[in-house]
Amino acid sequence: MYKERQRILLKYIEKENLDGILISSNENIFYLTGAPLVRGSFCKILYLSKDGNAYLVVTALDYQETLDYAKEVEVVKAENGLLEEVKRFIGRRVGFEEKSMNYSMYQSLINSTELIPASNYLERMRERKDEKEVQLIMEAQKITEKALLEGLEKFSENMSEIELAAELEYFMRKFGAEGYAFDTIVASGYRSVYPHGSPIKKRIEVGENIIIDIGARLHGYCSNITRTVFFGKPKKDIVEIYEAVVNAQEAVIKAIKPGIEGKELDKIAREILREYGYDEYFIHGLGHGIGIDVHEAPFINRKCNRIVEIGNVITIEPGVYMPRVGGVRIEDLVLVTNGGCKNLTEFTKEFYEVG
Repeated sequence: MYKERQRILLKYIEKENLDGILISSNENIFYLTGAPLVRGSFCKILYLSKDGNAYLVVTALDYQETLDYAKEVEVVKAENGLLEEVKRFIGRRVGFEEKSMNYSMYQSLINSTELIPASNYLERMRERKDEKEVQLIMEAQKITEKALLEGLEKFSENMSEIELAAELEYFMRKFGAEGYAFDTIVASGYRSVYPHGSPIKKRIEVGENIIIDIGARLHGYCSNITRTVFFGKPKKDIVEIYEAVVNAQEAVIKAIKPGIEGKELDKIAREILREYGYDEYFIHGLGHGIGIDVHEAPFINRKCNRIVEIGNVITIEPGVYMPRVGGVRIEDLVLVTNGGCKNLTEFTKEFYEVG
């Protein structure tokens, strides 16, 4: 698997007439070698030369773990610093990841090496998931949905958003998650109009709706689900918004097929919400790709000219956020297939009351 991914990257190196390519993104290093995924830490760098040699330079702190897990690569301990070790291997004309290479590293290399931006080539490779990747995403999604169900069953009167978030995160870990795909979102009542509402000490009150957006991480791959649930009988205006959002989402899922543009899918959702009078309150894109990153290409929004392709795993998550009324978001994970799509999410979209 890793060798085949490296071979595809070698074709890019040949096409661009490069001596090799430097990979500094932990996510892309993981994708190409299986090396442990350490997010937000600059502890390793991969160099793939045009002759097919792959060198993964790591700090002493991460050497043994990388040696145990990385495949199809020579692991090199950086005795004199990452950059000094890398300079032993690199050629004169080298591709690099302009979004992940830091300025200090760039300045250290630019005087001796011609650095050519790689223009998201690896990110484009990652958009189409293989069978193993889809399986890992599905397993992570099952963990997430099971945790959501258990967490909601633990809900009790006078519970705070933070306490509910803690239950959800506990169950994700308990059921096998190695981590969380992102910071858990729990936003209730007046706060449900915040699309990225982090949980606070606010108590969830009877009659309020609760937006819950969670995701687990398993073997490096992410899952994601959003549901809007209700503490007791929901108010009529929120029920109407909920029905509109569900109808918009289901219409989009029915329309998904290889070759359709992202902006066309976004348009379908907005037109349905417009019929209900809620389109101006849909303030974000319709969805995004998911995999090693929880947010990765393709991004499905009103400006997306890209078509969806077989193997894309994307979220479909329309939302309506009306100040002084409340917000609703429903999110499923969908795999684009030859005949259309497969919904990887099983959690109910019927009205769900807790407490």
